[in-house]
Amino acid sequence: MIPTVRGWQATFFGALTLVAARLTGTTQLYQLAYALAGLFVVALVLGFFFSRGLGYARRIPAGERFVAGYPSHVELTFSNASGTRSPGLEVVEHLPERRRFEVLPVEGIKKQTLRERVVFAERGLYRFGPAEIRTTDPFGLLRFARRFEACTEVAVYPKVFELAGFPLRGGGAETAAQGALVRRGDEFSDLREYRRGDDWRHIHWKSVARTGELIVKEFAQNAPQRHAVVLDLHHPGGISTSGAEVEDAVSVAGSVLSHLAQEDLPFRLLCTDKERKATAFGVDDAAYWQTMGLLATVRADGYAEVGTFLDEILCEGRAGLGEGVILVCRSLGKGMVRSVEKLRAAGLFVVVIALAVHTYQTGNASSSGRKTAFDEEVRRLKLARAVVRVVRRPGGVAALAEGRGAAGAVGGAM
Repeated sequence: MIPTVRGWQATFFGALTLVAARLTGTTQLYQLAYALAGLFVVALVLGFFFSRGLGYARRIPAGERFVAGYPSHVELTFSNASGTRSPGLEVVEHLPERRRFEVLPVEGIKKQTLRERVVFAERGLYRFGPAEIRTTDPFGLLRFARRFEACTEVAVYPKVFELAGFPLRGGGAETAAQGALVRRGDEFSDLREYRRGDDWRHIHWKSVARTGELIVKEFAQNAPQRHAVVLDLHHPGGISTSGAEVEDAVSVAGSVLSHLAQEDLPFRLLCTDKERKATAFGVDDAAYWQTMGLLATVRADGYAEVGTFLDEILCEGRAGLGEGVILVCRSLGKGMVRSVEKLRAAGLFVVVIALAVHTYQTGNASSSGRKTAFDEEVRRLKLARAVVRVVRRPGGVAALAEGRGAAGAVGGAM
């Protein structure tokens, strides 16, 4: 509780009146000073009385998702538990930046809900709150503030784009080109980890003896076309990275995952960050939002390049990569072509989405040389029978979504 501007003015004139009364001994001035003091007491009592039942709650509407660059909403509910009408409210809330707005008086035993629009420029974890409700007494002399410390943490997901016509094994043109091969009766197709409901007669006992884990044989007729999305979050020591470059890579990964979910193809996400974050294969909404939640917080702090990361995965068996691998690469470093060749030799369909890092960096005298080196790596990846797409600035991920990020699709039949 603190005085308002009017309250400070009344306090000043009350003190001035009291001083004048002492100097002159005038009874009327004493009475005026005491009346102003009594007015403050009445204001204090009335202010507490009218604001005593006020409550506040913050709620995320059911089904609301926060995506970078897109407007969302949060509901703010003001309640009045007392039987008397509250005064007008002034609310200070953090959504997540500080906002201040006026709210109409809340009737007794009623609630009032505001739907506030929020927009986040970047993905990440954000916090709503704390909040403060402010009211004044009927005379406008005192301000009463009630603070609500409860905070709400929200995840803001990366911006995704529609990838119409994106090459996938088991979908679109790729299915048409390979349908005769991947849908050929009960022909043996691959080995994978055991899942609940699998026929025990299909257990591959040699693999069980070698790895100690249940491995089953998979057949082309019922083999799900699973895709692993590998996100390059390697941070080269001593070399600065562009924030836009990292955000575009995350947005590409999110867009690919969204496309896989729309095509009803099982997917998982593997990150090369320091913590090696990953999700299991899934195909439903829960699996999709789990991967998006992971993308909301990942950072480019990994130690291993994509080629090294893939070699480690392949040493453990290809089952964790499914039937198709989509590599979102910020660097076409050493061993990348060799790793793609290994994936292809293991029977996997490979798509490489390469970020042309030199287009994200300005004032680089060697940009021409880096472009030449990048183009050469892209050519070698195509010769290794990978489908290659390139993301460049200024077009970014939007250009990829519009089909303008192709660098030639050389992805021979499986």
